[in-house]
Amino acid sequence: DCQVREFFAQKLDRLTEGRDKRDLRGGNRLPTSPADLMLRMVNHMVDSYLELRRLLTRQLTTLQRVLLDQNSEFNDWPLLLESRDALHRLEDTCEDQRSAIQEWIDALDEWPTTDDPQLHRERELLRVRSRDVLEHVERVLSHVRRLESSAESAVQMHFSALGHRTNSIMRTLTVLTAIFLPLNLITGIFGMNFDWMPLIHAAGGFWDAALLMGAVALGLWFFFRRKRYLGSSR
Repeated sequence: DCQVREFFAQKLDRLTEGRDKRDLRGGNRLPTSPADLMLRMVNHMVDSYLELRRLLTRQLTTLQRVLLDQNSEFNDWPLLLESRDALHRLEDTCEDQRSAIQEWIDALDEWPTTDDPQLHRERELLRVRSRDVLEHVERVLSHVRRLESSAESAVQMHFSALGHRTNSIMRTLTVLTAIFLPLNLITGIFGMNFDWMPLIHAAGGFWDAALLMGAVALGLWFFFRRKRYLGSSR
């Protein structure tokens, strides 16, 4: 990465020229070996993911809040897909880095032993720094996977809420259809052209038929209400 290379090039220049006294006092010495420099660069790259993690966390939190809001319509699907794609890329990068660091640690264990105390100390420091970098990578990877799981859960809850709302609407329409179906049947029967049908020539036949249809509608309404087919299910 060019930014990482430039960062360490400038840092090494400052340390070499002795201009960064704060780093020298803080214990940031020159790398003891190319392997030490490599581990510092990888650690710097992993730590730089922190700002990206914070940005993705805030972005996904906002999207999840809108997703789970039943009073608003969610239209930011491209932004959500872009955030998930960024999480996938970050996860792939961390997976590659973790595999590389793990192979490096295994290679350190296979190095031939030495009787030189200085070399032995440097190798132990490399092992400690390698495990520290590996821990940082695994921590970032764990956080990314939690974000992915949270985003997936929010999307599933969103579609589950949409499905529940659709089922509620269909249930209401079904109940209304079931209530008006007998009324249509009664209206169709009394609409047939037969002189011998009851209530056809009666003075109050219309009101009797209307009372019958009202009683049927109220009876069905109370029946569906008792069965909890109407209203929100709990």
